[in-house]
Amino acid sequence: MSDGYEGPVRILLSDGVLLTTGMARLEPDPEQGSWKGLLQTLAGTAVAGKALVVEIETPDGGRGRAQLTPAGVTGDRAISTVTGLGAIPPF
Repeated sequence: MSDGYEGPVRILLSDGVLLTTGMARLEPDPEQGSWKGLLQTLAGTAVAGKALVVEIETPDGGRGRAQLTPAGVTGDRAISTVTGLGAIPPF
């Protein structure tokens, strides 16, 4: 597992339907044997303010399954915490 990832991501349903795009900061979570991070999207998008299980995809095509949990809104941006579901991260 690499040291982490910071940059653009696509947020997809498990069947591949695109929900939105955003910016993420993701890192390994050795205590849980998984990965975690923060996701920032525009407020009012399909994931803003919702708890969802999604696929997170990085520009190089890496994908990882994650739980998104709402963490607030700052201006026009919605923040979600990301908890990786499984040991395979998208980075």
